Amino acid sequence: MSEEAPTDALPDPAPAEPEVASEPESIAPPAVAPAPRSSRIVRALRWLAPSAVAACAGAFIAGCYEGIGVGEPLGIAATIGFFAMLATPVLFALAIVSRALLAGWGTRELAEQLTEEGGGMPRLAGWVMTIFIASLALAWIAFQGTWQLFAWTAFKPLTVGFAQPIIAVGGALALIAISRPAARMFAAIARRFDRRWRRKGRRSLLRPLPIFGTALVLSAVAIYVLWRVVVKHRIGPLEVELFYAPVIAVVVTAIASIAWHYVGRARRYVGLALPVLVAGSIGLAVHAVSARPSLTLEVWGDRPLAGIAIEKLFNLEEIRASISLAEFRPVEKPASPHPDIVLITIDTVRADHTPPYGGTAQMPVLKGLGERGAVFSWAFSPSNVTRRSIPSMVIGAAATRIKGRVIGWALRVDPRHVLLAERLLAGGYETAGFMCCRGFYAPEVRTGLQRGLEHLVIEANGRSLGKAAKDWVTEREKRTDRKPLFLWMHILEPHNWEMGVGTPAAEAEKMALYDRSLSIADSIVGDVLGPFSDREPAHAPIVIVTADHGEALGDHGQPNHSTDLYNSQIRVPLVAAGPGIKPNHIMETVSVTDLMPTIVELAGFQAPSGPGIDGRSIADLMTGKRMDNSEGGTAFAAMIKDRSNPGGVVAIVSGRWKLIETAGVFELYDIHSDPHEVTNVINMRPDIAAQMRKLLETTRAAHEKSPFD
Repeated sequence: MSEEAPTDALPDPAPAEPEVASEPESIAPPAVAPAPRSSRIVRALRWLAPSAVAACAGAFIAGCYEGIGVGEPLGIAATIGFFAMLATPVLFALAIVSRALLAGWGTRELAEQLTEEGGGMPRLAGWVMTIFIASLALAWIAFQGTWQLFAWTAFKPLTVGFAQPIIAVGGALALIAISRPAARMFAAIARRFDRRWRRKGRRSLLRPLPIFGTALVLSAVAIYVLWRVVVKHRIGPLEVELFYAPVIAVVVTAIASIAWHYVGRARRYVGLALPVLVAGSIGLAVHAVSARPSLTLEVWGDRPLAGIAIEKLFNLEEIRASISLAEFRPVEKPASPHPDIVLITIDTVRADHTPPYGGTAQMPVLKGLGERGAVFSWAFSPSNVTRRSIPSMVIGAAATRIKGRVIGWALRVDPRHVLLAERLLAGGYETAGFMCCRGFYAPEVRTGLQRGLEHLVIEANGRSLGKAAKDWVTEREKRTDRKPLFLWMHILEPHNWEMGVGTPAAEAEKMALYDRSLSIADSIVGDVLGPFSDREPAHAPIVIVTADHGEALGDHGQPNHSTDLYNSQIRVPLVAAGPGIKPNHIMETVSVTDLMPTIVELAGFQAPSGPGIDGRSIADLMTGKRMDNSEGGTAFAAMIKDRSNPGGVVAIVSGRWKLIETAGVFELYDIHSDPHEVTNVINMRPDIAAQMRKLLETTRAAHEKSPFD
């Protein structure tokens, strides 16, 4: 379309260009200048502020819960700070992601569509219910299937591992097949119930909040029923205390995110106060690491989530090392010598297979030590797994009182515990460790068991380990400026007695394989003791050989260890020989927990004692300064629930009597006449049973107290 000519005649200096058809004119919107960068940053900060403040609120309130009971105000503040170091960024990210997801789903518009007449809310309700219940059903199928597989296959892991996916997939397919009919059924029930509800003029229940609230309530009921009926009686009570603080943190963060829109002018003050509180507590936590290392270690030991922050953000061993070694120095005994001491712990040795206890294994080195030294006929381990018995041995506290956290197959020992090697190092000893394996003793694993060992060699192969120890001792023997020596060696070979041969076909073959592993361990002991043989007898080291636990080898229906507290798994050899040790077979009951104070006393110091030590020195029995009492002495043992140990079993030995409690069921044995615990005399000797039960309760109560109180 062309425009008309103007009415006024005006000169036209140039020929008119041909007109081009154009669309009708429209008023162009005014150009908007791009927002300054600072404005975009301000808008972004305003959008992030609610999430940041909510995260600070959740971290601070949950940190306060985590800090309850720490004691002094700095400890509470530091606990809040350590917790906030990890929790605040996690909660902040969670809040942002949640807001973004809600915005992406358009929840308001979706709710309006679903709640319209003929909308999809009933179907949504049906699917929500089906998904919750199907998830629980699948968990039950997997749990029940695994349990039955272990029962039917005698705990064969390869068979169980092969069949588990088949069970899980089969259960999932079955649930998928019934999911649509179930969802339609739940939707029909929801519609019918809602129609009845609205007849009285009430608002429809088919809204997001009632739907999801009902789903959560019903799923909680289903979980509780599943737990009570199927799971609890098999695995015992569930320890959920660890989840309290995270749940509090998430709930408070969610509430704070919602409340942010309703606080009005108070936003400015709340938004400033909460981050300042969190930042202040974090500052106090950092201060505690350098100024109060003992308090930091207390927080690590007693507050698990704050402890995780300490582990992840700081070096736990460096914090421990900042405590002066002088604090651990033992008290000298006047005019007492400081002999060299060699402690050898062999993994998985049951006493009755070794020569000093009538066993047939070829162990000439141990046999010789037993002939010229003290043999404790009734020595017991405090537990039936290495991660519990070894810390108890070198700390001198009952296994139930050793604080720490399970990592892999080991226990990360609470740094407040003082180890045997640390005490002797503080007393002027040179200390060395030749250990298997890295998962227990390597510094980077940070179990703490390596503390106090100046010279540390870790080697999985026992023969290589023995050679390394022999070479080191040989070179050391050439020195003239030697300090007293404490050498600790841990040998693993008997633990892997079945390795590389498959399952033994016959009982005799099984026993021969196990005894062969004991012979290998004995030769390694000979390697490390060899360089000392040139010394005069009066200057020879005191040698102590023992084990962390035994091995069932089929006794009481168990193939290995960590499954019960019968003698096959906790009765261990304990042999000591050297200057001042009187050759004798000692019948008094002892525990390897007694070794820490015993070795310290043999080293020329007063035996440590106090509220954190349960072991008693048996140096006087070794040296013959006290008479043996065959009906005396006690030993307490416990299975402690953790990653591979079901727990729930305790035992106590007093003289000839041994009482075992398994989930409230008691067994009593006269182990002097029945060492294999074949005849349970609990009903034949009610008088002894009553005495032993009282002793067990008293001992258990004492061993449940914190060693740091």
